Amino acid sequence: MITNGAFYDDPGSDFYTRRNPGKTRQRAIDQLRQMGYAVTLEPLKTAAAQ
Repeated sequence: MITNGAFYDDPGSDFYTRRNPGKTRQRAIDQLRQMGYAVTLEPLKTAAAQ
């Protein structure tokens, strides 16, 4: 920013989720399993079909 004069561009709070969604999903599953939950994932129906 100092060297090229550009303003800071905030990548957003979901930057890492968008960058690597598979890793985020697996981390959430692992956390739930560690808390004693059995986890089964099913894709949601599309908004147009609802």
